[in-house]
Amino acid sequence: MRFSLFIITVFLFSCNKQDVHPVEIIGHAGNGLKNPSSIYHANSLEAVELALGTAGVLGVEIDLQLSADNELWLLHDRKLETETTGSGCISEATFETLKKVRFKTVNKERLVRLSDLNFGLYSGKTLYLDIRHYNGCTEALIDQSRIIDALHPIIEAWGTVHFIVTTNHKPWLNGFAAQGWTVYSDIESMSEFQELQHYNLNFHGIMIRNSAAGKDDVTRIQSENKKVILFDIRAPKPIRQALKKHPEGILVDDIKAALIEKSS
Repeated sequence: MRFSLFIITVFLFSCNKQDVHPVEIIGHAGNGLKNPSSIYHANSLEAVELALGTAGVLGVEIDLQLSADNELWLLHDRKLETETTGSGCISEATFETLKKVRFKTVNKERLVRLSDLNFGLYSGKTLYLDIRHYNGCTEALIDQSRIIDALHPIIEAWGTVHFIVTTNHKPWLNGFAAQGWTVYSDIESMSEFQELQHYNLNFHGIMIRNSAAGKDDVTRIQSENKKVILFDIRAPKPIRQALKKHPEGILVDDIKAALIEKSS
């Protein structure tokens, strides 16, 4: 009898614990954009697979830039020379040039296209596709139809993977949503959320800095039937703060620390 009561108590405690933190842990640029303890460079194939292979991590965010020949490549920096062996901008280069580029790291991971990822291994996982909307060298706006054409074959081919297209360029929201895709708007403040509502733009969720949104702000966004992902979270204290706001997910650079905090 005592054993049965113990099992019931543990079960109830576990359920209550899950109710407190039903928050998705998302790897930033794979295994962390600014994570000195990461063994792989951000936005590399290795970093993505390390994060998605970690128990408790349900998704990763990756940064995508369109090349001159309409291929989507994983890279955060505007210019290749910042952290790779290449030079110039992805938007002005082609596959023949970019396939030779590697990161300036010990492991010398190669620059990869979105199509190079092993989607067959990511069943049930979520990929947040953060799309660059301008040429990093000239600042010229990229034609959204080119982005859509590059994304369509991949999203349609891998139905077991959940893709979420994210952008901070508001004029692109309706165009992405019109494809039937899940779309999140990357915003800097709650006043931007009001603008999105005012202009009746079509989107399904918000990505906002942890420091720019309090718990009441998160609740307000959710009351409008929108999901909330908090980002710019790089240490245990802000991780704890973000979890207490009960967003749908937190985008973190240290997934191990986030998993520890979530389970504590």
